[in-house]
Amino acid sequence: VHIPVIGMGGISRAEDVMEMMLAGASAVEVGAENLVDPFACRNIIRDLPRVMEKYGVKSLKEIIGGAHR
Repeated sequence: VHIPVIGMGGISRAEDVMEMMLAGASAVEVGAENLVDPFACRNIIRDLPRVMEKYGVKSLKEIIGGAHR
């Protein structure tokens, strides 16, 4: 069954985004971290290319569900 999954809970860093996507999420939601750091989303988006490069990821779509393969 192919249904979209949104990763929620504990997203505070770009690495968390990668982990959620590896677990099968096609999107993530940043919630409570925005209360701690009003710039959380901006920082995550800014850091994502660096983290992707660190792990050799060219596109986030390529890692969706990678932990299940």
